[in-house]
Amino acid sequence: MVSPILCVCTGNICRSPVAEAALRAALPDCQVSSAGLHALTGHGIDPDSAAAARQRDIPLMDHAARQFTTQIGAAAELILVMDRSHRDEIAGRWPQFSGKTMLLGHFENGKDIPDPYRMGADMHQRAVDMILDSVAFWVPQLDAMRG
Repeated sequence: MVSPILCVCTGNICRSPVAEAALRAALPDCQVSSAGLHALTGHGIDPDSAAAARQRDIPLMDHAARQFTTQIGAAAELILVMDRSHRDEIAGRWPQFSGKTMLLGHFENGKDIPDPYRMGADMHQRAVDMILDSVAFWVPQLDAMRG
């Protein structure tokens, strides 16, 4: 099993905490956390993202956004980012993590999951649905790596 896994987005209040919770629920033996490249440090999950996640029965935990750091990146075996700009920023600022940084939508032709921040409840619901679809592709891949 690849563990720990780090989910990364921009502010660490919408996409990455939902992806973290969805992966943790699907792979309870796996360590999963999240961080943001430009985190709104200390903030909880965006209320619209939390509501959308609850509608899809994703078990959310208490969350405080945290900033991605070299130490956080180094501790992860796999870094799952929400869009290409995140992967590009990590490659530019932390090239040593490029080999373990992948899109959450990797198995869906490199699908990006758009940022729903301040875009209304419908966009948050769409982002949560896209995250769940992507997690469903990752789970069997990660599960197959148990050893």
